[in-house]
Amino acid sequence: MNRSTVRNAVVAATALLALFPAAAMAATPTAAPARATVATAHHHYAAHVRGVVVTGQGRALHVRSGAGTTYRTTGTLRSGRQVSLVCKRNGSSVQGNRVWYRLAGHHGRYVSAHYVRVAAGSTVPWC
Repeated sequence: MNRSTVRNAVVAATALLALFPAAAMAATPTAAPARATVATAHHHYAAHVRGVVVTGQGRALHVRSGAGTTYRTTGTLRSGRQVSLVCKRNGSSVQGNRVWYRLAGHHGRYVSAHYVRVAAGSTVPWC
C-alpha cells in the first residue's frame, strides 16, 4: 500500500467519524464511562461535593464575592446548613486556614473552609 492510499483512507475515516461523533466515542476503546459534570468558567468539575456549615453558637457564615475576607459579603448561611461545593482555592487566612470553597449554583460565591465540614472520604477539587 502506498502513502497516498493510506492518507486517503485516514482522511475518509476522519470525515466519517466527524459525521457521527457519538459512534466515534462508542467505538473508542479508551472512552471512559460518562460522569456528571458541571461546566463553570471554562472548567469541568465532577459532581459537587456536599458540606455542612459549622459556625457554632448560632453564628452565621458570611458568603463572599471572592476567596478572602476583603471581598464584599453577598449573603450569610446558618450553622447546620448543607451546601454544594464546586471547588477550592487559596485566599486570605481564617483561623490559620487559607482554603476557600466556591459554592455551586452561583458564580463568585465563596465561604471559608474553616467553617465547612466535608463528608469523610470526599475531596473538593482545586479551581
